[in-house]
Amino acid sequence: MKHPRLPLSLPLVMAALLACSATPSAVDDIADGSVNASQIVSGTLDVTANRPNLILRNTTETIVAYQMIDENLLALALMAPCDTRCPQIVQGASATVPYTTIAGYSDATKNVRIVWWTLRRAPDGTLRVDGDPQSKRVTL
Repeated sequence: MKHPRLPLSLPLVMAALLACSATPSAVDDIADGSVNASQIVSGTLDVTANRPNLILRNTTETIVAYQMIDENLLALALMAPCDTRCPQIVQGASATVPYTTIAGYSDATKNVRIVWWTLRRAPDGTLRVDGDPQSKRVTL
């Protein structure tokens, strides 16, 4: 059954997902570059829809990486995690992400799936995925 809202083909959806690594401007660091420990409440990535942007706030004790897709396209896309190549948010910081950067977004998009995971610094200084991916459904 063909869905009338899906103008994108699978290759375009996959290209959009891979492009998530090309959006470094999506991360807004705390103004002076510091992290206020009182802003960190261990555990999750808080997401608020505030048209035309999503506000993501990292309330974990580690860096998080994330990617987003229109929920109606999940059945078509095999979301390969982009791990450390995805946009990242440091502990206690927030990111303002325009709806237009969501893979598959259109004016008809109602729900978005955000997949995120925590990153830990390895002894050699590189970031590595730590644990299983988490997922959130956000209504726009």
